[in-house]
Amino acid sequence: MRGSRIKRNNCTGLRHFVAVLLIFSFLFNSFTSTIAFAIGSESSDSITATYPYYAFVEDPDNLWETVWDALDSTDTIKYSDSYFDAPSPGDHPELRAVSYALGLAGFENEADGYPSDSSTPNPKLQLFLEQLGFGNFQKWDTESDGDGHSMGTTIARKTLPDGQTLIVVAPRNYNYMTEWLSNFNVGTSGDHAGFSESAGYIKDRLDEYIYTNHLSDYKIWMVGYSRGGAVVDLVAKKINENILDYDMKADDFYVYTFGAPRASLTEPGYTNIHDVKDGNDLLLGYVFPELWGFYNTGIYEEIHPADLKIATSVINIADLANPATAADILSDNEGLTEQVGTMNGREFMDAWIRFVTDNGLTREYFDTEIKEPLSAVMKLYQVRTLDKQSDFTGFISDTSKGLAGMVAGNAFYDLLANYAGDLASFPAYLDLVKVLKGTATDSEVDELVIILTGYIGQYDDYETKLGQAPSISETEFGILKENLPKLVKAISPFLIADAIYTQNTFGENYSLYYTYTLIDNAENLVIGHIPESIMPILKSLIPKSDEDIKAPNSGSAFREEQSATVNFQLDITVFLVVLAILTGHYVIKKKSRC
Repeated sequence: MRGSRIKRNNCTGLRHFVAVLLIFSFLFNSFTSTIAFAIGSESSDSITATYPYYAFVEDPDNLWETVWDALDSTDTIKYSDSYFDAPSPGDHPELRAVSYALGLAGFENEADGYPSDSSTPNPKLQLFLEQLGFGNFQKWDTESDGDGHSMGTTIARKTLPDGQTLIVVAPRNYNYMTEWLSNFNVGTSGDHAGFSESAGYIKDRLDEYIYTNHLSDYKIWMVGYSRGGAVVDLVAKKINENILDYDMKADDFYVYTFGAPRASLTEPGYTNIHDVKDGNDLLLGYVFPELWGFYNTGIYEEIHPADLKIATSVINIADLANPATAADILSDNEGLTEQVGTMNGREFMDAWIRFVTDNGLTREYFDTEIKEPLSAVMKLYQVRTLDKQSDFTGFISDTSKGLAGMVAGNAFYDLLANYAGDLASFPAYLDLVKVLKGTATDSEVDELVIILTGYIGQYDDYETKLGQAPSISETEFGILKENLPKLVKAISPFLIADAIYTQNTFGENYSLYYTYTLIDNAENLVIGHIPESIMPILKSLIPKSDEDIKAPNSGSAFREEQSATVNFQLDITVFLVVLAILTGHYVIKKKSRC
């Protein structure tokens, strides 16, 4: 994506620090403030409301000084009670757009560290709903549970002009903190276990709200975005399955999800559930695939076609795998990668999902082998407030003062002290080459993992050897050191399978087609998931709008024209997966320079 790049929350660039598995994430963390919202009346039944959103795209002329600056972005949207006159099934562009605004307003968590003096939990969400005429608020889990067993939920109501009650259900849709860990709780059968648990919380709370307030003859408006969308999808399925228990018709149940991962074991196709997606929402929109038996539960509404074109590339290992030439090729990286073609982004993701699934990345394998170490590592990240998360990722990736630097330094010392600088006899290098060639056995992968674990060192080593104490606690360090090797081990079969596939397809001098192409295009693949991409498209689909809004092409053209910088919550999984390869790279570069 020319002119834009993925960034960490401290607004420094980090090109390829994006997730393959954490995809499951729907990543990312932010949002609470106490903005004052204005209402501009246009007619008796229509207003222009101001909604908050977390900005991912930074204006290069007005750079964010702190991570909190991105949280204070606002825009306007039209709202009318008349949107609920028509039955829920069908195309309702106005309601769809304001539903997305509602989803963005739910990006809050009271524990996120946002500097707010408000005594109102989730003030942005409440202030937005108050503009729309809602009151009688009830809120649950304004802070996420330490073990992830929570689901931020706000329910409110208003009286429509015809006297009917409209109940709104708004979950937490971002900045989930530890709540986000339930993403990894896929389970081995039934609906997605973590999302299903959260869906149960919301349904029970809605039932309680209706019962305690003695409500009857009502309509329900329920909206979810990303993880919140997956949960709402399951809530709506449960309600539709038991619609006779509610004092409403199915046509009076208005459900909108945006960028929702698949979570249901069945595909009922309820017409009152609108599963809205940009066709180019490819990285986050592909988690928990149909090949794992997962589906959305409503009607798919594609608001933009999958027109993204990506470059496909491979790693050239011809010189890398030769000890005599490895140092030279890595000293300047010239010729290390080669582009082998271009491909429709959706077609690539379809192929990648099929590939990893065929090679053993099933729902069961993820639940038994990957979930535990991934959850342990990511909990360390998620429990931190928004302004402290970059300290954690920075410690891992820092090649001078952090974990990467320690691993590289210890590896280089080992190479010189014990192998006289001879790469041809250096076990870590030889094992890495075997991974790249696809010939590594389980025992060789185990050996490499053990070696790398040793290179991580001890907590006190960092200040002694690198001159800086870690930005994480000793307890966090212990958890990281225990689980990083497990995660590398769990993912290694798919790297080896990718190496074999690449050599069979492109020749013996090439490796990691799927892995490198995914990493290299990760920032493009997430653009279709963010407010700056989705909302302009939704507004452009509203007929006869008096707003002159041009929908961006969220495919290749959008990336050519976009001049801003994407500030996306950067997941660390890819770094963890290729840590060994990057370490070998760094070691050889240092040797070359010496």
